[in-house]
Amino acid sequence: MRKIHLLLLVLLSGLCLACQLDPTKVRVERALTASWQSYCRHFIKSDGQVVIPEEGGGTISEAQAYALLRAVWANDATVFNRVYSFTYEKLSRVRTHGDSLLAWRWGRLPDGSWGVLDANSATDGDLDYALALVLAHRLGWRAPPGLPDYREEAHRVQTDILAKEVVVLPGGDLLLTPGNWHELKPPYLVNPSYFSPAAYRLFASSPGATGSQGGTAPVGAVREPPLRDSELTNNPSRWSRLHHSTYKLLGQLAQGLEGQTGVGLFPDWCRVDAAGRAAPAPGKDTRFGWEAVRLPYRLALDGLWFKEPRAVQILADKFLPWFKSQWQTRGRLLAVYNFDGSPAVDYESPVLYAGVLAGALAAGDGDFAHQMALKILSFYHEDGDRAYFEAPGHYYANNWAWLGLALYAGWVK
Repeated sequence: MRKIHLLLLVLLSGLCLACQLDPTKVRVERALTASWQSYCRHFIKSDGQVVIPEEGGGTISEAQAYALLRAVWANDATVFNRVYSFTYEKLSRVRTHGDSLLAWRWGRLPDGSWGVLDANSATDGDLDYALALVLAHRLGWRAPPGLPDYREEAHRVQTDILAKEVVVLPGGDLLLTPGNWHELKPPYLVNPSYFSPAAYRLFASSPGATGSQGGTAPVGAVREPPLRDSELTNNPSRWSRLHHSTYKLLGQLAQGLEGQTGVGLFPDWCRVDAAGRAAPAPGKDTRFGWEAVRLPYRLALDGLWFKEPRAVQILADKFLPWFKSQWQTRGRLLAVYNFDGSPAVDYESPVLYAGVLAGALAAGDGDFAHQMALKILSFYHEDGDRAYFEAPGHYYANNWAWLGLALYAGWVK
């Protein structure tokens, strides 16, 4: 009997050891929680505006959308409501332009007051804004009194993205442009890092409400135009078409860019002609830089959420092997590379590591993802009530380092 008891103790102790948390994930969870709380204290004002130091204390639609996404994935409905209130009330173009896109830039006006500095839209901010609203609705969160319902507002934003930020090429493919200010005819300027195929898939599978606020809107609410039946029926199919067209273009970019052989990287900017052919855009950067570094993360979401084989293939065939070879050869990855893979700078950034981590997760390379998570953690610091990556006031790095680790920790759902 004594031997049986000893055997049970041994088995139970082994089971307990097997159930222990991965120490890296424990560190990641702590850094995620502390850095989100720090970001809320130092970057998000009481009225919900994200303060960007390099914007002179102003904000951009991208920043507001990042804060909304982070609030969803941090399960922070209070901050989400606050950021949504500012974003809708100050940046929505519904009062000034009749659509639900966001004005790109907010800041100090020449007379010293604060307001919209540039009313044009930025498509990435609009897509992330709509995505955050859809996710908040799926969590059952409710909008603050007097503001549009999350699902209905998301649908209006989606409808206006398709109407004002997506164009149809002569061959029938759909193309996402950088904003409502796009060219009237080909060639079109394109920023591949704005492509969000996982969001397109989610939008296609989550059509909007069948009505609007209408006569039942709360006192003080903005009365929105009713949604047309054609918009409700056309949105899912158009998002599916855009999803397909996006992978068609990405497959081309993965191979090269007008004579330049690709190594698996993507350009910050390019232009697309009437036949759907991509080429360098005059005056725009073709490096895999601060713009393009976001694309592997957005592709990874489609691979992880929806098991999209084209996303996994693009990341696993060239992108990930190339970065693994750089890591194995040099022991570090640089913040920016030229399109041909040659180094463009001689310093590191957690932003790049976040993109590579996402690619590794989507490709099923858990070991490499673990190494990338450790690398991002090496940038992490705590100083008093500040918890940050790279530098306390570095808005972009603090967002993307957090998003990379949140994906690794399983928060991004």
